[in-house]
Amino acid sequence: MDTVVTVSGPFAASPTVRRCDVGQHPLQPGEQWWRITDPSRGWANGHGVACATHHAQVEATFSDGHAYRVGGLFNDERIRWPQGPHLWIDDDHQIRLGIFLTRPSRQEIAAVQTGKARFGWTEQGVNGFLLFRYGDSPWNDAPFNPQRLTTPSTLQPLPRGTHTRVATFLVHADTGRIAAMRMFSWPAYFLNHVIASIHRLAEHPYTELAAHAAQLDFYRRYPDGPSLHRLVRTLPPEAVCLGGQRDDRPH
Repeated sequence: MDTVVTVSGPFAASPTVRRCDVGQHPLQPGEQWWRITDPSRGWANGHGVACATHHAQVEATFSDGHAYRVGGLFNDERIRWPQGPHLWIDDDHQIRLGIFLTRPSRQEIAAVQTGKARFGWTEQGVNGFLLFRYGDSPWNDAPFNPQRLTTPSTLQPLPRGTHTRVATFLVHADTGRIAAMRMFSWPAYFLNHVIASIHRLAEHPYTELAAHAAQLDFYRRYPDGPSLHRLVRTLPPEAVCLGGQRDDRPH
C-alpha cells in the first residue's frame, strides 16, 4: 500500500553504510548515498539506502512523465514561478502540489521532507481549495477550479480501499529548482470527496472575473494559518485526511 516516500541526500561515503538497499548491491568505496523512506518496503524514517543510480529511479516514481530530483528543475521549460502553492490534478489521478518560495528556509524544507502531513478540502462558491499543513508549519491553501483547465475534467471515483499517490514539491520560485520533495498517498474516501467537488464546480456558471473575486473573498475571510486551521476544524470527516493514511475511513 502506498504510504509516504521521501528521498534525501546525497551523503558522503561512510564506513557504516555499505549497501544499496534499492539495488541490492554493495556501495563502491567513496560512493555517495541517499536516504530513502518507503514504509511499503520496510524503510521507515530514512532507513533505506540508495546509490546514485537507484535513488534516481526512486525519484522518477514521483511522476510517470518526468524524473524529478532535488536540485533539478521542476519544469525543464521554466525557471521562474509566482510565489505560493499550485495544485495540479490530472485525469489519470496524478496529483502534484507545488509550493513555490523565493528563499525557502531550512525549517520549511525540513517540514516538507519529514513533517506530518495533513490535508483538507473545502468548496467555497465557484472555487475549491486544498488545505494542507506539514509538520509545525502553518496551514496553507492551494486554489483549484476545473473550469480553468484546457480540457474538461473526466476524473472518476476510485474504489474504496484503494489509495492514490500525491507528490509535493517545494521549489525555489526564482530558479525553478526543487528544494525538497515527498510522496504521500490519499485514501479513496478523501480523493472521492475531492472528485465529487470538482464535478460540482465544473457545473457552476463561470467567469474568470467571478472566480477571481470569490478567491479574493476567501482570502479576506481566511487570511492566515490560524484562520485556515479554524476552517479545517469545521470540515466534515470525509473532507480531511493524513498524508500516507493507511486506512480508507475518515477519522
